[in-house]
Amino acid sequence: MIEFNCSSRMNHTEAALKLFERVAYIPVFIVGFSLNVTALCIFCRIKRWTDTHIYMLNLLFADFLAILILPFKILEVFCPITPSFLCTFLLCTQFSNMYCSIFIITAISFHRFIAVRFPFLAKTLLSKSRMIAITTCIIIWVIIAVICSRNYQEFLPDMLERCYDRKVAIKLKIPFLVVLEVLGYLIPLVIQIICSTQTIYILIRSLRHVEGRDRVERKNTTAIIAANMFTFIVCFTPVHIGLLLQNYSSDEYFVRVFINVAEWVATTNCCLDSIGYYFLLKKINKRQSSY
Repeated sequence: MIEFNCSSRMNHTEAALKLFERVAYIPVFIVGFSLNVTALCIFCRIKRWTDTHIYMLNLLFADFLAILILPFKILEVFCPITPSFLCTFLLCTQFSNMYCSIFIITAISFHRFIAVRFPFLAKTLLSKSRMIAITTCIIIWVIIAVICSRNYQEFLPDMLERCYDRKVAIKLKIPFLVVLEVLGYLIPLVIQIICSTQTIYILIRSLRHVEGRDRVERKNTTAIIAANMFTFIVCFTPVHIGLLLQNYSSDEYFVRVFINVAEWVATTNCCLDSIGYYFLLKKINKRQSSY
């Protein structure tokens, strides 16, 4: 049962932060829900599934789960929810969805790089590509589930000031922080940057050998890859800086404001991914219809 503490007093900083969240989260939910439902309808009409479709469907599931629990966050900013095991579940789900998105986006970038850099290898593995994608996604979900089950104590009610806010004075355990920062962010970031920049370089270099429609398509693909890399960096970097600040900064008000804004920025990725679904699905479906 959800209990509320709507009479809790807030200082000016907390009041301003709650006002920001009230204005910011509602549009994210409306836009994200609409775009993800549209993307799901597009997936339902796919006739021939590829490995890219499988990766993108799993990314859609992660984003859609994040959108579905967002009403609790919106409810929290209007009337604080008393910390309970429901809050533990919501925070674990929020973190799980974010890192599933990070890992799957990284897998898509690596898959795209292999296809462009080693086209003959990609053709050789074509018959196994869907099974590789399914296996990769299963491994990602299992890894996230194991990490969450081993560290859910970090989000128990005693650790929370409000339903979605950990007590700033209580620091994350170092092993858990290292897992989040290194395995959950730095390694995927390095893979994402290397694969994306190499893919962009190869595509740009190949433009001198193609003309007409193929040239335009490669330019568009280059722009999409660059936009995806930029979105990844912008959406997920602030929240991981915030986790470090939470453990090592003594300015509690600044940390609270920074983390809450950073979490909102990370949440907007659910909307931006949906735009990526549209362009990639449009490209794949056009290619399939030409066969």
